[in-house]
Amino acid sequence: MPEEKKGSVPLMENPPAPPKTYPTEPDKDGFYYKTEEEQTAGILTRDYENGASVKQVKLKNNQVAIIRKLRGRDFVETKKTFRDDNTLDFETVNMAQAIEIDGKKQPPEFYLDDLFQADYVTLAAAFNELNFS
Repeated sequence: MPEEKKGSVPLMENPPAPPKTYPTEPDKDGFYYKTEEEQTAGILTRDYENGASVKQVKLKNNQVAIIRKLRGRDFVETKKTFRDDNTLDFETVNMAQAIEIDGKKQPPEFYLDDLFQADYVTLAAAFNELNFS
């Protein structure tokens, strides 16, 4: 270690990294972290010129979920699904409308029966931020 002179500022071998700023810079695909909380949860965002946005989440089993903003027509489809099976909850039916996992739509039962709760909660957080903020 280099010798320090009396009254000098101590030398740092590894200066601390500058604090991150949010939103982060987009990656090559246009995805970025909107907030520190979303980065911690692994939720990426991508914005499009037409005002649409999507969020991307990598699930614990390495599948990739893409969450989109819902449109008016989606509400009609959600109501039909909910009407056909009122044992489902409205939020999960909405999520099933908005999410594709590895490029495929999944029924609401998938989110309730096949996902671990940690993935469900992360998807719900991304869905809610995108559609209700």
